[in-house]
Amino acid sequence: MNTSNINIDEEKRKIRKEIRLLKQGYSDQQKMDLSEPILKKLEEMPEFVEARTVMLYWSMKDEVFSHEFVCKWANQKRVILPCVKGSTLDLKVFEGKESLVEGENYGIPEPDGPIFMAEDEIDLILIPGVAFDKENNRMGRGKAYYDRLLLSLSAFKVGICFDFQVLDKVPVDEHDIKMNKIIY
Repeated sequence: MNTSNINIDEEKRKIRKEIRLLKQGYSDQQKMDLSEPILKKLEEMPEFVEARTVMLYWSMKDEVFSHEFVCKWANQKRVILPCVKGSTLDLKVFEGKESLVEGENYGIPEPDGPIFMAEDEIDLILIPGVAFDKENNRMGRGKAYYDRLLLSLSAFKVGICFDFQVLDKVPVDEHDIKMNKIIY
């Protein structure tokens, strides 16, 4: 590992800590209120309007709140959710809240059902992150789950975050995947 990678990792660690502290300044209700206009922007995007199969995410407490959004759109589109399996993400169709089970990592609820294999049918992917920049770079939590998954997906990639998570520049290395668009 060369020194530039060590510097990037150190910089990413610092940013993750700063963003975590910023998020702690907001109550759960404030984060839910801030999430509404962000998701409204997504709903108005032509890429979302035209998409028939979308990969969304079931939000953790510190992410743009997506639970109601997932349930709402599952009636109109095929909604896929990522499920942590070891060091990778399996994809499963969301069949409603009642079909969710506790995931193996982080306890994030995920669909209980067969793995969705028709990855080329996914039109749009909504991807949370710790930080993004104006050049559509994304910085995740450091486990590279999404980076590994996105290598095999050609769908339109939308990063989603609160406005304080958009920085002038986030450190990137060769395995970080750029977004097509970021909404905040």
